Amino acid sequence: MLKFDITLVIQIIEALILTVILNAILIKPVMQILRERKQKFDGLREEIERFTKGAEEALKQYHQRLNEVRMEASRKREELKQQGRAEERRILEEATKEADQLKQQMLSQLSQQLQQVRQALQSQVENFALAIAQKLLGRSL
Repeated sequence: MLKFDITLVIQIIEALILTVILNAILIKPVMQILRERKQKFDGLREEIERFTKGAEEALKQYHQRLNEVRMEASRKREELKQQGRAEERRILEEATKEADQLKQQMLSQLSQQLQQVRQALQSQVENFALAIAQKLLGRSL
C-alpha cells in the first residue's frame, strides 16, 4: 500500500512554492511581453492599413485631378483652335477685301489708260486712214 509521510506534503508545498515563484518570475513577464508584442503588431497593422487607405485616397485624388487637368487642357486646346480658325477667317476676309480693292484700282487705272489710248487713237484715225489710202493707191492724196 501507499504510505504517506511528511515528505510528500513537503514536496507538494515545494512544488506549489516553485509554481508561484516561477509564475511571478518567468510566466507573467513572458505573458506580458507576448501581450505587448501582440498590441504592437496590432497597432502596426492598423497603421499600415491607415497608410494604405491614405495612399489609395491620394492616388485616387491624383487620378481625378489628372483627368480634370486633361479635360481642361483639351478644352483649352479646342478653344485655341476656335480662336485660330476665327483669326484665319478674319485674315482671309481682310486679304480678300484688299485684293478686291486692288483689283478695282487696277481696273479703274486700266479703264482710264484704255480711254486715253482710245482718245489718242481717235485723234490719229484720220492720219492712219490717209496713210493707208495713200499706200493702197500708191499716190498722195
